[in-house]
Amino acid sequence: MPRLAASLVLSTTPLATQVELVRRLEAGGFDRVFFGEAWREPVVPMAAALLGTSTVGVGSAISQIYPVHPVVVAQQAAQLDELAPGRFSLGLGLGASFVVERWFGVPYDRPLRRAREFADVVRGVLASPEEGPFTYSGELFSVTRYRLPFAETAVRVPVHLAAVGPAMQTLAGEVADGVVVGALHSERTMEQTLARLGRGAARRGRTLDDLTIWYYLACCVSTDPDRARAMARRSLVYLAQYPHYRAVYAEEGFAAEAETIAQLVRQKEMDRAEREVTDEMIGRFAIAGTVAECRDQLRRYAGYPGVPVLHLIPFRMDEAEVQESFRLATELAR
Repeated sequence: MPRLAASLVLSTTPLATQVELVRRLEAGGFDRVFFGEAWREPVVPMAAALLGTSTVGVGSAISQIYPVHPVVVAQQAAQLDELAPGRFSLGLGLGASFVVERWFGVPYDRPLRRAREFADVVRGVLASPEEGPFTYSGELFSVTRYRLPFAETAVRVPVHLAAVGPAMQTLAGEVADGVVVGALHSERTMEQTLARLGRGAARRGRTLDDLTIWYYLACCVSTDPDRARAMARRSLVYLAQYPHYRAVYAEEGFAAEAETIAQLVRQKEMDRAEREVTDEMIGRFAIAGTVAECRDQLRRYAGYPGVPVLHLIPFRMDEAEVQESFRLATELAR
């Protein structure tokens, strides 16, 4: 069995319940639990999880870089590391263009430049207690003589970039400690990802061995295998809303299905959209079934680089079912 991580993207579930779920995942042998910035901002849940556990890693996957300034994000990262030294990791990502522009009122422009400069500023601020006041003059961000006031030494927080497209993956290999690969992939796309990461790493005199790779994997565990596949199908419908994931579906031979699903979602025809998700798509992109079935399905990823991040998006499903799926998932690593 590969090492395992989990991603919690919950909305109505109380924070206390989420922390208890993280404790269960910790006891179940999971390496890390990620919190995504979707229906909740991630900093408060991550702080609660770090204070409520003792060994499991906790990280953001991802924190969106458009609505905030990197100095603030570096401050948050340093304080989270202060709560639990060595257990926090910072995952940064672009988010979806329509979310950035609709929710935050920020133009989705120059994403690669923004990601590069954002990572530069975060690293500079975290290093400032040892290297001195940090000054940066970029095309998008500028900082003048800033030093973290509450840290005596440099803060060693791993910085990961979420990367789906080729250019972003190459950038991650160049400037980040690791990469958070998107939720849709195959052996072929992972080979492409490794090649791009390697090219980026070479620009800094590094190799793939210097990078940590996390890849997301839709997963639903249930005592009812039919229900598990139905819930996994809903996660795959959710992903089809995003242009970058539709591109991956297309690369893997599901272009027509993905376009039809996305169109039906826009028309609010959710039941019809779910019926367009084929068994082949579930088998290719998801883990779904009983504990025993999911354990068997996970074995096909034993040769994958990096660590799978099990996730289940609470899209048109009761969050109690999502919680139960993760509780059952704690048996997978045993």
